[in-house]
Amino acid sequence: MELPTSIIAGSLGRGSILLSDFEGIDHRKFFVVMGISNYKVCGFFFINSNIHPLVLKKQELLDLQYPLKHSDYPFLKYDSFLCASTVIERSLDEISEDINRGGTSIIGQLKDKHIADVLQMVRASVAISKRHKRLYFQ
Repeated sequence: MELPTSIIAGSLGRGSILLSDFEGIDHRKFFVVMGISNYKVCGFFFINSNIHPLVLKKQELLDLQYPLKHSDYPFLKYDSFLCASTVIERSLDEISEDINRGGTSIIGQLKDKHIADVLQMVRASVAISKRHKRLYFQ
């Protein structure tokens, strides 16, 4: 049974963890919704099992890697990192429609402590734009 996109969109919020396909990536990726703007667009971060080598070379990007333990999130195969160095935006309608089609799944919820830590980390970062901070991380 297909749910109205408004119901699905209403169930997504800060800390929602989803699994989806992304263009240009050869495997499904976990991502975390970290903000929903008045424009109904999600700002989210990928979960990666390793930190990309280019990120390791730039301290301001390395500072935006938040460790996630497999013991806290059993759906992760390994201890991983929430990569908060790039804000990706997608419309809530697009995500909701993809959930209805089965292309995206809601997997879980980021722990409150981790949400607070990531928000503090992002708000203090010089690598995240003031616009994104205002829209998603207030």
